Amino acid sequence: MINPDEMPPVGRRRFLQGIAAIGGLAAGGGLLAACGSDKKTASTTASTAAPATTSAGTATTTAGSGAAATTVAGSAGTTTAETTGGTLVAGPTEGVIGVTLNGVNDYAKQLATGVYEAFKGTKYTIEVASDNYDAGTELTNAEALISKGAVGIVGLAVTAESAASAAQAAQAKGVPYANSLWPGPTDADKYFTAVAALDSVKGGTLIGEYLKTTLPAGGKICVVQGIVGQGFSELIDQGLDASLKGTPFTVVAREQGFFDRTKAVAVVETAFQANPDIAVIVAYAASMSDGIAQWLKDNKKDTVLHVSSDADEEMIGWIKTPYLKAARYYSAAQTGLIAGQGLLKALKGEKPAFKTDVDQIIATADNIDAVVAKNPYVYAEFKDKVANL
Repeated sequence: MINPDEMPPVGRRRFLQGIAAIGGLAAGGGLLAACGSDKKTASTTASTAAPATTSAGTATTTAGSGAAATTVAGSAGTTTAETTGGTLVAGPTEGVIGVTLNGVNDYAKQLATGVYEAFKGTKYTIEVASDNYDAGTELTNAEALISKGAVGIVGLAVTAESAASAAQAAQAKGVPYANSLWPGPTDADKYFTAVAALDSVKGGTLIGEYLKTTLPAGGKICVVQGIVGQGFSELIDQGLDASLKGTPFTVVAREQGFFDRTKAVAVVETAFQANPDIAVIVAYAASMSDGIAQWLKDNKKDTVLHVSSDADEEMIGWIKTPYLKAARYYSAAQTGLIAGQGLLKALKGEKPAFKTDVDQIIATADNIDAVVAKNPYVYAEFKDKVANL
């Protein structure tokens, strides 16, 4: 989760300038935070904490120190996978796979379990470093992992520029880099080995179509965005607005919740004070919907049509109650799995697909169990490895 009080002012124009930048530019601008956070991790900003160490195969983090946490197993072999004129060279069959997470929250942990799943049964060791939502730390962590001999990196971006810089630094050393949450094409794509592509316009459209089917009479809508300037919230807005154009629905409130349940509830409370007859709440992350669902229950508002996005354990419980009717479900674990699988292919000397789409579907109480069984939001086998990040 990102503390908005610590964020620099960021606008859509600044984000678009950054997303179009070629890697290597100075970090800054719009945050590409994971779509899902929790209040418990708001204070994860220590800059001097010592890195944790564990035995091989266990996730470790660095609390903002810039250096990746250490593990017993180091890299093996003398060559790394690289792209030269489009030809991939096989890399070592064991060594460290670095995972740089923009911060530590439930979404990021779930993503990391997907990377573990991708490398299950191999001789690679997973090493996780937290960027603490700091663009400079994202690049520093990637460079530290490369210096230690990491043979591949999966990144969850802090900013477009810092992700591009990290990927460029990796490519310069022949280390493949996979982007685990890619919003769309940029000039920096030449530095990425593979990307997990999330179509957020489609996600907004899915939500809009669900609303039209479920509530044909329409009504007033409160939209709780993630972070404006991030890119993903704007794209969900785009799909939702286009889907609802010309319908009886009206968006009467649209504010940022910063992936924070408390701030999301504040947005909803303010919206209801001005519009007591709000019929729909759409929140762009499960972490925010968890708080909103509790608020709806506490205030006995069981007729409001509440729709969320992504997933976490608490949300799965709420979706089986009157206080959360549906979610645009996609799996953080799948994004890590896709990125990890692309990386593994490159290390084998195979050419991975550059872009693999992240699955998304409208989930309700009727199908949520089947949806999660088919595409889990977390790989439970590896929850213990990320529990203490």
